Amino acid sequence: MSAPALELTLRNDLSEIARIADEIEAYGEARAWPTKWILNINLSLDELITNTVSYGYQDSDAHEIRITLTEREGSLVVVMEDDGIAYDPFTETAAPDLEAEVEERSVGGLGVYFVKTLMDEVAYERIDGVNRITLVQRTRE
Repeated sequence: MSAPALELTLRNDLSEIARIADEIEAYGEARAWPTKWILNINLSLDELITNTVSYGYQDSDAHEIRITLTEREGSLVVVMEDDGIAYDPFTETAAPDLEAEVEERSVGGLGVYFVKTLMDEVAYERIDGVNRITLVQRTRE
């Protein structure tokens, strides 16, 4: 059985990230989520929201980003939706060269790499002009 979902809406403004992180932390703590879930979700959303706000819009208009967190049978499912340009960060972002010296590495890709390693599942789809990213964090501690 699923717990009630947490539904959040934020503006396409980087200052919103801290508010969203605080809300997720409070919600998760109230439901006794593992600390790992809260940390991994907040780190992942910080990266994905930052990329969406920084690169996802071709105008300076206000846009909404919607996030839903739902606990299902020992897993946390996070869905992030935005109306930015179509972009699949999991296939279109080049993997970082982790063997190269720091000063020789290309800029970009490391954050998405961390999201993919922190989450048990990641997925992207474009539906009716909306980007939908789904993250799944499994296993209770």
